[in-house]
Amino acid sequence: MPTPSPAADEEQSHSQAAARLSRGLERLLGLIFCGVVLLNFVSAMTRYLGGGAILGADEVQVYAVVWLVFIGAAIVAWRGTHLRMDVFSTRLQGRAAALRHLLECLLALAVCGTMTWVSLRFVLQIHAMEQHSDGAGIPMWIPHSAVLVGFALITLAAAYGLAKHLRVLLLKP
Repeated sequence: MPTPSPAADEEQSHSQAAARLSRGLERLLGLIFCGVVLLNFVSAMTRYLGGGAILGADEVQVYAVVWLVFIGAAIVAWRGTHLRMDVFSTRLQGRAAALRHLLECLLALAVCGTMTWVSLRFVLQIHAMEQHSDGAGIPMWIPHSAVLVGFALITLAAAYGLAKHLRVLLLKP
């Protein structure tokens, strides 16, 4: 049985670490979602039984779901399980498949990198304005940072995928 190369060991180690991190994030996102559902239930109960809803609960729920979506999108990007039109691409093999993956990563890197930059500028701008939400008084840079963090993580996933597929294209004959 051939021994794996150090590069293969390193890639497997990175894959295992990414899998552990994404499982941990999934659990955290699940707990946050349960908290959002509980907050919604308690707010509805206080509205119908006590005469008033929890002030700002709707805002907290919306902002939490935005964070859930963007962190979830990053997890999907790291796993490479995002939606794609693969009727044509599933027929590609070898270097053609690696080239398609490479082009996909380049496009994701360009688009998500641009969105990361734009989001960063917006978050910094809204932070400087010291704007807060109306109901819960949440600093608005916090919910807007979900877009920044999500796209930054997807950009990192694209850069990692680009390096991985470049290695495949350059090392295979």
